[in-house]
Amino acid sequence: MTDGYTGAPGPPLGEGRAPRGEQPPAGGQPAMGTAGEPAMGTAGGEPAMVTAGRAVVAAAAARDIPVRLIGGVAIWLRGTDGPRSVLGRSYPDIDVVAHKKQSRKLRGVLEEEGFEPERVFNATHGARRLLYYGPGGWQVDIFLDTFEMSHTLDLGTRLEAEPETLAAAELLLTKLQIAEVNAKDLSDTAMLLWDHEPGAADGPGLLNLAPVVSRCAADWGLYTTVTDNLDACASLLGDLVPGAADRQRIAGRIADIAGAVTAAPKSSRWQLRARVGRRVRWYELPEEVNR
Repeated sequence: MTDGYTGAPGPPLGEGRAPRGEQPPAGGQPAMGTAGEPAMGTAGGEPAMVTAGRAVVAAAAARDIPVRLIGGVAIWLRGTDGPRSVLGRSYPDIDVVAHKKQSRKLRGVLEEEGFEPERVFNATHGARRLLYYGPGGWQVDIFLDTFEMSHTLDLGTRLEAEPETLAAAELLLTKLQIAEVNAKDLSDTAMLLWDHEPGAADGPGLLNLAPVVSRCAADWGLYTTVTDNLDACASLLGDLVPGAADRQRIAGRIADIAGAVTAAPKSSRWQLRARVGRRVRWYELPEEVNR
């Protein structure tokens, strides 16, 4: 999915990529200085990239540029101590979403803060995505309104639904849209659902079902990948979550989400594509996505 460009990042959510330089220690606690460099020793016990990611969001907000965290860093930040202790992991990079119309201003902020642009990648793909490096080579991967991997998601419409991170609904979709999903992404999904109750609103501890249901009801391919991955996550809970009560709660939430997307009325486009079914591939392979 690097489109033949060897300097581009690997998987879109960045967490499986090897940083260009030395990776910050897992569990470190940086604070961003004016040069964008993580400084160890911040109180609170946050992983290094969580604190660094929050600082990126704050630096942009100080210039009236809304930026929101996504990926494992965002899920950790939304979590409580229980799931963090069981399902937390190493977070080597930062992934964020911003509005395309503010990309020029955001570039200026990042460079003022000392981040180094990947100039060739940004010149080639900058209409949809930007890449910057922090000191030591860790990456800030920026998606501009649109997130493209196995499926394409519009993340700009509800970018500002919640502070610091995308709303839980969109975080869930960025994980469940991965056609060739791995254990890390399923673990992140379980971590998100550990603390978030599906319902009718956004907010701390809440997952708004409406955006998930509406997107799946309009797109058979996304629906198929999402429901496949909900099943896969449910099957893996016995290996991921040691407590029976926690497993049952997460499994119940998976069932609620799957039931809601299955029961929702489907668009005509969805029904036409469903007739073709799995005979034709319904998702992009990341390396084939044109950026």
